[in-house]
Order: sequence, then C-alpha cells, then structure tokens
Amino acid sequence: MKKKSSNSKRNLKAKKTFTGKDKTQPVKAKDDNSKDITALILRDHQPIKKLIFILKDPKVGIAKKRPAYAEFEKILSKHAKAEEETLYNHMKKDNDLRIEGLEGDVEHFLADQLMKEINHIENEDAWMAKVKVLSELVDHHVKEEEKEVLKQIRKGFDLTARIEIGKEYSQKLNQLQEDEGGKMKFTEQNNTLAEHVNLNTDNKKSEQKPNLKSFINNISGRIAVPILLYFLGVPGFFVIVIWALFFRGN
Repeated sequence: MKKKSSNSKRNLKAKKTFTGKDKTQPVKAKDDNSKDITALILRDHQPIKKLIFILKDPKVGIAKKRPAYAEFEKILSKHAKAEEETLYNHMKKDNDLRIEGLEGDVEHFLADQLMKEINHIENEDAWMAKVKVLSELVDHHVKEEEKEVLKQIRKGFDLTARIEIGKEYSQKLNQLQEDEGGKMKFTEQNNTLAEHVNLNTDNKKSEQKPNLKSFINNISGRIAVPILLYFLGVPGFFVIVIWALFFRGN
C-alpha cells in the first residue's frame, strides 16, 4: 500500500512538471504584446521623456537646449501625426473613448502651435520660456496618457484590435520617416523666407533692447491663455472651443 501511494505521488509530480514546461502559448502572447499599440506608444514615449527632462531643467543652458529641442520637435511631430491618424481615429469611433480621442487631438494641436511659434522666436529669453511651457504641456500629456488613457484603451479594445491598430501606427511612422527628407527641405525653405520677411519688416524693433513689455508680448499670443486654462483644469474640449471663439483670429 505504501508503494502505491508513493507511485501516485510520483505520477502527480510528473504531470505538474510537464505542464509547467509547456511555455509555447505564453511566448507567443509575449511576441504579440510587443506589437500592441499601447506597447508601441510606451516605447515611443521614452525618447520624448528624456528630451523633456533636458528642456525643463533650469540648469541647462540654451546652447544645449537648442539641439535637444530640434530632436524633440522631430520625434514628437512624427509620433503625434501617426497617433492622430491611427489610434485617435479609432478612439473617436468608440463611444467610451471618443472624448479622450478628441482631447488628445486638442493637446497635439496646442503643442504643434507652440512649436511653430518657437521656430520663429529670436529673443533667447522668450524662446526659453516657450520651450519650457511646451515641455510641461507635453509632459502632462504623456503622463496622463500612460496612467489613464492607455488603461482605457486596453479595456476598450481586445488584443487583436490593439495589434491591428499597432500595425497601422507602425506603417504610418515608416511612411513619415521616408518622407522626412522632403519635409525637412520644405520646412527649411519656409523658415528662411519667414526670417527674411521678419528682418525686413522688424529691423528697427530687433535693434532695441528687450524690455519687460516686449518679453510679455512674446510669451503671450493666440494660445497662451488656452494653455493656461488647460493647466487650470478646464477640459480640453472646452479649451479648443474657447480658443476658436476668442483667440483664433488674434
């Protein structure tokens, strides 16, 4: 009787050992998870967060912040464009995620407007101020997306759907990467033209020493108040409505 009991225990142990060694399914799931849109977003947030740390640091001078900002603008622009045309489009078609998709569009729009203004600023103090505001805006967006929005996406879309959205996102990123050379040339031509016009029309103003009033005017503009409202807790949807009604034509 004792031998039978011993044999039974051995057989049970053998079954458990066999089951534990069968790792085929988990390995496959892990590979699939790397193509999940939420995993891709987290991956692409990493270089953005590293550059935000540099742009927000008051101890870092403008000589180091300018190349960091150039890299930040390039990475953020491609990431935001791909995210808007794939993930956000799917979110806006879902009743439970529509508001989050619209808010994401608004936050990307505000960041894009700030970058356009930054690219035409000559005064170093004004440039540093707007870059700091931009980095804080994007930092808030990234943290909110990682802590809240991505969790809602995992609940709203199953793994198969998230992988499919991930494929669309990757394809769009690749397309933007291929078009980057042509777009950079186009941007450089526009910036050169804008700088030429500014030098001809504002030559006298640029010779004057910057004072407090001109500094404030540089910081304020069409999107300063909407950004302030956003940081004060006003929902993104209402911020864009306020901007469209009162600040768009300023």
